[in-house]
Amino acid sequence: MQVKIHRGINQIGGSVTEIKSKKTRILIDVGSNLPNCESKVKVNVANISKKCDAVFITHYHLDHIGEYMQVKKKVPIYIGEQAKEIFTIYQKKMKEPNIAEVTQAHIDRLKTFKTFKQDVPLQIGDMKITPIRVNHSAFDSYMFLIEADGKRVLHTGDFRTHGPDDDLPTILKEIGNVDILICEHTTLSRLDEVFMSELMLQEEAFSLIKNNKYVFIMCASTNIDRIASFYHANKKAGNKLFICDVYQKEILDYVTKTSKKYKDYYDFSEVKSFDGKYYEEMVDKGFCMLVRSNYFSKRFIHSPNFKDSLFIYSQWLGYLQGENADESIVNFVPKEYVYLHTSGHATSKGIKEVCNIVKPKVIIPIHGEDTHDFDKLNLPYKIEHLKTKKSYKI
Repeated sequence: MQVKIHRGINQIGGSVTEIKSKKTRILIDVGSNLPNCESKVKVNVANISKKCDAVFITHYHLDHIGEYMQVKKKVPIYIGEQAKEIFTIYQKKMKEPNIAEVTQAHIDRLKTFKTFKQDVPLQIGDMKITPIRVNHSAFDSYMFLIEADGKRVLHTGDFRTHGPDDDLPTILKEIGNVDILICEHTTLSRLDEVFMSELMLQEEAFSLIKNNKYVFIMCASTNIDRIASFYHANKKAGNKLFICDVYQKEILDYVTKTSKKYKDYYDFSEVKSFDGKYYEEMVDKGFCMLVRSNYFSKRFIHSPNFKDSLFIYSQWLGYLQGENADESIVNFVPKEYVYLHTSGHATSKGIKEVCNIVKPKVIIPIHGEDTHDFDKLNLPYKIEHLKTKKSYKI
């Protein structure tokens, strides 16, 4: 088999990986560059996809799926069942005027996406591709195990091992050793940073919610684990309403309906979409409210009835400050806020754990600022600092 990283080396986002066997060629992810990314790597997804038998999407973040419209229509695109629906709801929201350049054509193309099930292999030509569900800041995210030509390649996508209920080590032990590990390393450029687990975050959220009557929370609308952390913290803290807008409620209702196998952790049935009839109860009992930078949210944040409120910011801090700051977020978040966040990406400990379980013959680092950051882990495996668009054959 051959591996070629069209984009995703020495940069975070914009991921496009090609894997080729004797008879089959697939792409894993067709991501667009992150905002303000200085990458000079140009990728023509339309040309690359001409020769492909299928495209597999690890998850619905735009730096992994953003160029799906460039994939030739004859080429099937595969994504997780829940991921497809959540991304469709998101894209329909982005289609609204003055939000993003999403058209009906984008929605129609999404309808053609094929889906796969967790741990159920798909046969594409002479390749067997097995989706392995992982925890990430996007719901229904996957690694892929690709087997062909007597070789095994594991593509991690984006993952973490500090989520709320992580059994990835157990799953990987059952998979066994691989020849190539294509591994994300987003956090390795900041080894001195300490990451709390999602459950630790939930405990901190409980304390904040318990001690503040009115709580506004800004987090990604599709970061279901983060929303679950605040939702369960609020339930533990008392009888306050958990409020959101209609768009967010549609996503949470879908997750509730399709996640029963995860028991009640993703049961958001008590979430209320705002209706005027709840206003008096909000004032009287207090609330947790999911907000985003729009007029709907601003009306509540600036209401004199909620002047003693707490604002929790739970997203990447780079959106709020520095060279990647998002003006709409900067202008929306109050000067006084509490930062409560943890990464959706694997820590150095999590990356080491995965590597030591699958014991690859070679590691190809992707989705990180510098592939040489991987050397800091002192792993007993060969690390291939592959150049963009150069093939590695095993």
